[in-house]
Amino acid sequence: MNENEHLKWKPFWDAQADVADSHEAVRGDRIMSDDVQAFHDMMLLAMFGATQADAVLDAGCGTGDQIMLFSPYTREITAIDFSPKMVNRCRARIAPEEFHFRAKVSVKTGDITALPFSDDTFDKAVSVAVLQYLNPKECDKALAELARVIKPGGVLLIHIKDMWSGTGMMITFARFLRAIIKGRPPLEYQYRTHWWYKKKVRKVGLVEATYAYGTWTPLMPKRMMAAIALWETKFRLLQELFPHGKEYFIKIRIK
Repeated sequence: MNENEHLKWKPFWDAQADVADSHEAVRGDRIMSDDVQAFHDMMLLAMFGATQADAVLDAGCGTGDQIMLFSPYTREITAIDFSPKMVNRCRARIAPEEFHFRAKVSVKTGDITALPFSDDTFDKAVSVAVLQYLNPKECDKALAELARVIKPGGVLLIHIKDMWSGTGMMITFARFLRAIIKGRPPLEYQYRTHWWYKKKVRKVGLVEATYAYGTWTPLMPKRMMAAIALWETKFRLLQELFPHGKEYFIKIRIK
């Protein structure tokens, strides 16, 4: 298994850097309204627990969504992306907003499987929509690298696509059929179960919390997806008792 297989995605992300909407460039079509997005952002802020003393790594920053979210609450954010065009796009996006930031922010080119930082550099790290583009060996390398650069007792927050969700199961089954009929396409991000990721992250730390949302399938109209997304913000009991969803966050306390 190729431990640098993820590098095949670089031309794709260089091209995505030209997409007009910054969110859609890295996360796809917008489904959630601004108030629903604000709710999820609030929940992630509470889960991450950023403080004014924290030095934070954003590993796979894309166009800078996490920088915009966490920079008012932290001391320093270092963001990396392996696509030079994404790095330039991110810098251009955050430049007009930096006077609002509490944090000192730097954005540079870097690979999550070979982080260019010394051991125990950061208090916390976040990696959103990255691990699903890595094969299993690359995931191991990325998690080991993230644990290496986070101080013992620090926090790692990762975002995954959960195969256990309705969307994940449908897409995985569709890919299975397509592979039988036509063969696998050259670029496919990975849907894996959140249990698979939890097993991986337990090698580097303790799972402290999870947060899931996205109870929809690819066949739903966008208005129905948006309505379900709004419903999820008002009725969280089912998600809290039985976490599931296309979007899944895991909080890890590093050993």
